[in-house]
Amino acid sequence: MRKALMLASAGLIVLAGCSPASDKAEMAQAETVPAADAAAEAPSDATRVVAPRPAPLAPVAQIAYAYRYALSLPRDRGAEMMSRHELACVSAGTGYCQVISARADWTSREPGGRLELRGQPEWINRFRSGLALDAQDAGGRLDEAATNGEDVTRDIDTAATGAQTTASLAERIRQLQARSGGTMAQRLEIERQLAALQQQYDAQQIELRALNDRIQSARLTLDYRQGGVMAADSPTRPVARALGDAFGLSMGMLAILITAGSVLLPIVVIGGAVWWAVRRRKVASV
Repeated sequence: MRKALMLASAGLIVLAGCSPASDKAEMAQAETVPAADAAAEAPSDATRVVAPRPAPLAPVAQIAYAYRYALSLPRDRGAEMMSRHELACVSAGTGYCQVISARADWTSREPGGRLELRGQPEWINRFRSGLALDAQDAGGRLDEAATNGEDVTRDIDTAATGAQTTASLAERIRQLQARSGGTMAQRLEIERQLAALQQQYDAQQIELRALNDRIQSARLTLDYRQGGVMAADSPTRPVARALGDAFGLSMGMLAILITAGSVLLPIVVIGGAVWWAVRRRKVASV
């Protein structure tokens, strides 16, 4: 019995000594598992994928566009086409299109016309996209198409910076003017300087507004020429031109003969009458 109690006491002592070690092992194992999980979830630097950075966008330039088109049309359709295009611009309204100039001469030896328009870029683009079809429907063709763009970014920046500098300088002078003191001559000189700065500021604002108007609108120039389908690279074009030149030369010679006849006819009539009277007098005297 005594021996059994001693063995039980020894077992308790052993269990008491082993229990903290097992607890520490369990705690260490518990700490190891989350660390392993975190290491498994976090990618290593070697396998980490870095997304490429987007390339920076190019600066947007302020460009004023101007377009020029040349239409080759039959003589009897040129005036009609020009009038129709001008009416389309006027009908769109001044907010979309304005007629800058329109001039034509359809009775000369080389008839033609020119129409200059300025309008909203989108409207101008839609309008010029149908010019080739308009010329084809009229029995002609589109001979030339040119696009010119002028970069006015630097001019706009210069005008805006100049206006800002002028305004800042005028404000500083006004602050000095608000202070007490100073003679009448000094105050008058300040007033003159403010007036000059205000005039300079207004001119810079006008220039800046004009530059902005140029980039917010587009200019379109249309040239109408006589020719039609034979006016460009047709093999019969030299023959048609030669016939036209011959007809013009013949009409010129006929005009010269008519002019000469109108001058010589009275002389011939008067001379004939005088000769007839002299001849009759000689016969009567015989």
